[in-house]
Amino acid sequence: MASRPRRGGAVTRGTSRSGAVRRLVPREERRVQILDAAAELFSRRGFAGTTTREIAAAVGTTETVLFRHFSTKQSLYAAILEHWVPVAHVDRWLDELRALADARDDEGLFRAVVTAILESYRQVPVYHRLMLFAALEDQELARVAQVKYTTPISSFLREYVARRQSEDAFRRIRPELVVHMLLSAAAQYAQWKALGVNPLGLSDRDIAGQAVALLAGLRA
Repeated sequence: MASRPRRGGAVTRGTSRSGAVRRLVPREERRVQILDAAAELFSRRGFAGTTTREIAAAVGTTETVLFRHFSTKQSLYAAILEHWVPVAHVDRWLDELRALADARDDEGLFRAVVTAILESYRQVPVYHRLMLFAALEDQELARVAQVKYTTPISSFLREYVARRQSEDAFRRIRPELVVHMLLSAAAQYAQWKALGVNPLGLSDRDIAGQAVALLAGLRA
């Protein structure tokens, strides 16, 4: 889920040549404006289809100001990742999952994973569109996101399934396949919802129920 920097700071005013009073935006506030505008444009047009001039225009500033904050278009692209989904958020989510894992709350863990995926797509659709474009364009951003966010979660789940198998709580199915079934079903449904379509007429409850059904199969 997104966690945006707070837009604080004192407001300073100056005077233009025409004598009109203009607002000077604090540096951190301007940086956040640039990140938000860039993420929106990149998520709709891709990296190649978006220019720094268009980003600056969307913010109401100039390319000169933009490059004071981000030296290159690539550095701006990379900064968006941490802006929208900070690593600290993923760490908190992992802590929650570990607590459920330590309690051997299999159903609570599976439901928590599905719920978090659906909430993420609902709250930060721009981020997920951005990741799709990055993957299609073979941008480094997609690989960075995989390493920083997806891999820690999938690795944790894989290890948990393997542990429960060693405790004879789960059937001997490849842990990677179990994790894939759990994550992909929720992600595909979330993508449908983000696109405004739902061809199978499913609900969030149905997807959570599917996770519980997967768990029941593991226990059979």
